[in-house]
Amino acid sequence: MKHHFQFLLLAIALFAVVLTQSSCRENTLIRSKVLPANDTVGVHTYTLNCVTHTYYDDTAITSTDIGGIPSYQAVGVFNDPFFGTMTGATYFQLLASDMYNIFTGSVMDSAILVLPYSGFTYGDSTNQALTQSYQVFSMLDTLGNPYYTNYFNFTTKPIDITDPLSDPVTVNLYQLKDSFGYNQLPINTPGLRIKLRLPALLKTLIPAMNIAATSTNLPTDFFNTFLGVCVMPANTQVGSTAIPYFQLNNTSSNPNNNYNRACILVYYHSSSLPAPAIDTLPEVIYFDPGSCSHFNNITRSYSRYPINSLLHSTLTNDSIIVLQNQPGASFDVLITGIRSLPAGVINNAQLQINVLSNYTPDSTELPERLYPIGIGSATYPTGVGNGVVYELADRYPTGSITPIGYMDGFYHYINSSVRTYTINIPREVMASIAAKNDTIHMHINGTQDFYGAFKMIAGGGSYHDSLYQPKLIVVYSKLNN
Repeated sequence: MKHHFQFLLLAIALFAVVLTQSSCRENTLIRSKVLPANDTVGVHTYTLNCVTHTYYDDTAITSTDIGGIPSYQAVGVFNDPFFGTMTGATYFQLLASDMYNIFTGSVMDSAILVLPYSGFTYGDSTNQALTQSYQVFSMLDTLGNPYYTNYFNFTTKPIDITDPLSDPVTVNLYQLKDSFGYNQLPINTPGLRIKLRLPALLKTLIPAMNIAATSTNLPTDFFNTFLGVCVMPANTQVGSTAIPYFQLNNTSSNPNNNYNRACILVYYHSSSLPAPAIDTLPEVIYFDPGSCSHFNNITRSYSRYPINSLLHSTLTNDSIIVLQNQPGASFDVLITGIRSLPAGVINNAQLQINVLSNYTPDSTELPERLYPIGIGSATYPTGVGNGVVYELADRYPTGSITPIGYMDGFYHYINSSVRTYTINIPREVMASIAAKNDTIHMHINGTQDFYGAFKMIAGGGSYHDSLYQPKLIVVYSKLNN
């Protein structure tokens, strides 16, 4: 059911450069070159209104690992006066190099955890005074193998709270793009650096290294002893108006740069060296995207915020709908009247959803892209159960990214300054007509590149101004009599 999310992440990365260049340009439904050259065919439009609601999608896969695509993780507590609270923690495995006996005859001096900064902070990223406290813990349960096991935003794992890997560390979020913390790394590699409590680290790391030295089943044996780490807010009750995103994997041109991937650096010296020979050599325990599992645990709290009334609305058709990147609020859209469409050749069918700019004045807060997924009814599509998700006909073939480009999903300026997200679904409309089906039911989600980020407040099906109401505009050609 969720395979489309992993593929969508890859597609977004490949299409972003090309498609975002046109996402804010004036959009026309029918270009003049499409118009017929004679009088035998007429091009017409027909509009269908929508019934809309807001629902909560809590099924984001946050363990996606696609080669060359950054693994972004939200870590912190973020407060929004309308959308509520989001709390993020990252869980991941680390793998040692093949020098498993490197600590034999050595003295361990210190260790730091490195979590590279992605360059993106959601929220008030310009406030130089915002802080967030973090703490590192050992995991008490394995993430299992194979490493590509799916984990969701609601997944959690037990951690060793009695013997944490670090003390709480308070950092300045604005300075993430520089560097801070226990800084023994190059100044030009920004990220979170936290000094670790060496006894807590070595009690599992040394046994794992000893087992790995003679193991014939790597990296499983290593992972079964050194289970992984969790980086989370030190106090989930204290939030901020910004949340940073960190990057676990290294997608730079230098794959062996330890400072561009999540890792633990253990500094040691030979026991034969005289004091004070400390921190002479570092050994890296690193995140290997080909072996290490990870996931981003993200929880939301809506109960005391305005969004909660929309999520629990009992109205037949809501006037306002809201959306966030998954996991989060999403659109439920019901289009009826498919059988009322005039006979003709469907040129295009475009769902338009309009941003209410007075609620979301800053375009940088809007989701990059919207993505639709079908919801089956008892009779349509054939073979899809009632309430079961399915890929719209326009998404096929699912093995190609070309359909995603045509479906669009970006926002454009169609009516003056109104920002309108457009989703092209002509094949789904044609399939519905062929099946004599009258209703198309969809869920519209944000993407999963930055889990839980961005927000959008849009006009719903009963919004008082019809300009902002979502609608399906069908363009068709009709033969003249």
